[in-house]
Amino acid sequence: MDARLKESEWIILQALWQESPLDLKGIIARVQAQNPSVTWDYKTYHSFLRILLEKGLITAQRQKSSNRYSPAITRDEALSCEAESLISRRSYFGSVSSIMVHMAQQGQLTREEKQELRLLAEQLAHEDEE
Repeated sequence: MDARLKESEWIILQALWQESPLDLKGIIARVQAQNPSVTWDYKTYHSFLRILLEKGLITAQRQKSSNRYSPAITRDEALSCEAESLISRRSYFGSVSSIMVHMAQQGQLTREEKQELRLLAEQLAHEDEE
């Protein structure tokens, strides 16, 4: 799998991770519910699904007159690939932590992300004490 997923791939996979299998109409409904700003037309969805199938990121099973799609990778697998890609490009940024610091300074972290970072910092501190 390519280490980096395109934004469109993330959007469709998010819908399928939440509920699957889904047919094309179900995917469109789920994506529009999760991302009202997405204004893709039917052909665009169809193209993105074809690309995801070719990349092996989703599977399709024919059921009556339509395909039902399911993710072929888990969210954790996709996040791991993204993290590996980010780490491999560390020379561009200096370090992964510098990206997080920049995002925090720019106010780009949500309350939930800040809480996750606090918990991670506590976990790492406990590991260092052992």
